[in-house]
Amino acid sequence: MSATHFMDTIPLFGVLVGSLIITFLSIEIGVRFGKRRAEQLTGEEKINTGPFATATLSLLAFMLAIVFGAAESRFSEIKRAVLDEANAIGSAFVRADLLPEPERTEVRKLLYGYVNLLVEGVQTGTREQLERTIDQAEAIQNDLWSIAIDVADQQPTPIPALLFVQSLNDVFDLHETRITLGVHYRLPGVIWVMLYGLAVLALALGGYEIGVTNNRRLVSISLLTAIAFSVVILLEISLDRPHQYVTSITQAAMLDTQEDIHRSMQAQP
Repeated sequence: MSATHFMDTIPLFGVLVGSLIITFLSIEIGVRFGKRRAEQLTGEEKINTGPFATATLSLLAFMLAIVFGAAESRFSEIKRAVLDEANAIGSAFVRADLLPEPERTEVRKLLYGYVNLLVEGVQTGTREQLERTIDQAEAIQNDLWSIAIDVADQQPTPIPALLFVQSLNDVFDLHETRITLGVHYRLPGVIWVMLYGLAVLALALGGYEIGVTNNRRLVSISLLTAIAFSVVILLEISLDRPHQYVTSITQAAMLDTQEDIHRSMQAQP
């Protein structure tokens, strides 16, 4: 199991709690080593690890900013892909009017089931269900394509059917784009390992400085830094899992299309 898949198995609440535990333990371990080291030092000896802790924290903040930018950019691309796919499905549903009966009714039912499947599959939030949804969606795509080709072959002037085929092509292409962005183009797991490693190192150095100098003012600063890191890493991980935790945002356009098609289906005689 890759680091990314392992992270996906941990709920966001678990990520927050785990991050707080890891960072607080890092501070505590650093404090203990610092106190032990202070007992071994003579009055003239002094070790100042403050600059090292500051430099490591600065590097951590820089890396967090880069990762946040990458996660937010990918999240925006997914929202755009969902919007484009929803519009393409709506256009295909409208262009189904160009088809003769009974193909028109069959295509409408398939598209209605298709959009329902996409919405329900994402809302479940599990990777296994998402993979099953992709397989079922591809099966519906094959059925839609077969109907479109049959209608185009039967019509003497296949221009209306070709317009519908073009809409289906857009639906298929945009669906693949969304799946690629949402499932395959994830942030590498090594990034999370690196961020946690930097956080542990920086906070352990801060704790070491507290233990050596016995400076209690640094305790609150270190604890606030640990909390801030945990919150930011939680936000970044949630942005990297739009199919699990932010469906109300990413799926807004698809939900609107689902409602429009539902109303149209109910209005049919």
